[in-house]
Amino acid sequence: MSRKSMRRAASVVTATALIAGGLLAGSGAATAAGSSGPAGGGSSEAGVAQKPHAATKTASNISVTKRVVGDGTVAPGQKVTYRTTFTVPNGLDRYITRIKDVHPAGFQYVEGSATINAWHLIGGQKTESVTPELDVEGNYIRVANPGGWLISPTGAKTLTFEATYLVPSGARVGDALDSGLAFDVQFFQTSQGWDPMGVFATIRTPNLGEGVASGSAGLGLGSSDGEGGTTGSAGSAIIEDPAGFVADVISGVVANGS
Repeated sequence: MSRKSMRRAASVVTATALIAGGLLAGSGAATAAGSSGPAGGGSSEAGVAQKPHAATKTASNISVTKRVVGDGTVAPGQKVTYRTTFTVPNGLDRYITRIKDVHPAGFQYVEGSATINAWHLIGGQKTESVTPELDVEGNYIRVANPGGWLISPTGAKTLTFEATYLVPSGARVGDALDSGLAFDVQFFQTSQGWDPMGVFATIRTPNLGEGVASGSAGLGLGSSDGEGGTTGSAGSAIIEDPAGFVADVISGVVANGS
């Protein structure tokens, strides 16, 4: 075998061993970090107690559920999505005219991530992007509809608001950060809501992919996949297709060694 061939073979073996070892270690970390008990409880990883990441409250005949999408945990520098759903199980129809989503201090709204799923006279239930008002000092974002979004027991008309935030890179592993909510209802004299609401995002240790690439407040690198994961990064490529990622790296090693 020529020296060039021997060098190429050695590079492939070395790259494979290093990446496989990292993937195995990352898999273990991801399993530990992602484990949890029933919704709202459990442990995100050894030694880190996870507080409830969903809560349901009522105001008059309006039922409001807010949750952290996914298992309720998020690593420093990554993104987390909150989903709030309004329903009227029975009684009068209601119109929600304003929603104020209160996030933990230091969290940064991800531009373009806010959506409303609401009932429309033409088209029924559908999802649309919305541009919220931001109050950085007050730790909240707010959206409004003067005419109101209808929620009704007739035809199960509901309202769901979602928004994604970037967690500070300096967030401390093990901390459970609470959030809140306020909203206005047509013909109600005062705003309704709860701050805090008892909906916690628990900070966990980053897994392998999150260690490779952290997020930004723009949509793209490390952005939420809607269920607490990340997309658009080298880290997600490792997690979603480890064999393909290894093959790509090996191909690069071979090319560089030729």
